[in-house]
Amino acid sequence: MADKISTPYIPSREELKTIKDHFKDDKDWTNEKFDEFKSNLITDLRVKQDNKCCYCKWELGYDIKNVDIEHIIPKSKYSQFTFNPKNLALSCPGCNTSKGAKNVLHKPIKLYPRGGSNIMIIHAHFDNYKECIEIHDGAIYEALDDNGKGCDTIKICKLHRMKEVLKKMRKVNTQKSPVKHLVESLRTATKEEQQELVDLLGQLTNNFAGN
Repeated sequence: MADKISTPYIPSREELKTIKDHFKDDKDWTNEKFDEFKSNLITDLRVKQDNKCCYCKWELGYDIKNVDIEHIIPKSKYSQFTFNPKNLALSCPGCNTSKGAKNVLHKPIKLYPRGGSNIMIIHAHFDNYKECIEIHDGAIYEALDDNGKGCDTIKICKLHRMKEVLKKMRKVNTQKSPVKHLVESLRTATKEEQQELVDLLGQLTNNFAGN
């Protein structure tokens, strides 16, 4: 799991010219002239982020809406940072939507920060994720840090939702597979029920073996 992005994406000379020629404010972000920049950025950051969302650390998909380019400091409030490489990371659509345009700064800024001290949430380029949040059972998020970044990231990105997402995924998977359903039943059963099931499985194994 990547703790933070080692180096930001470096736009090509052609991409920088396109940005200079066609970008005026954050509403221009959807201009198709920036599609190549976005594609190259995603390819670059997938590797640097270990193909994980910068907030929930779940694996990113490869379809159109399975990965979002996240503006850590919202572009709607600070449009001058729309193409700043250190303001860009990859997130899953769920975290991007949950975070939205919420304020993530302790104090307003004019220049882009050189570190994460003025930023409430975990900054993918500045902060070590595992120093701020520990993930239990793939979907339970525990804040570890004293400065509040872990707690604020969990709250602002609504990471508590992942527990319900994982629950739904497991339900779908067990419905698809009788074996997985059996394993899930065994996992959630009482000790007595678990022992009864183990005994029955033992009998079936012996029957298959011809004993």
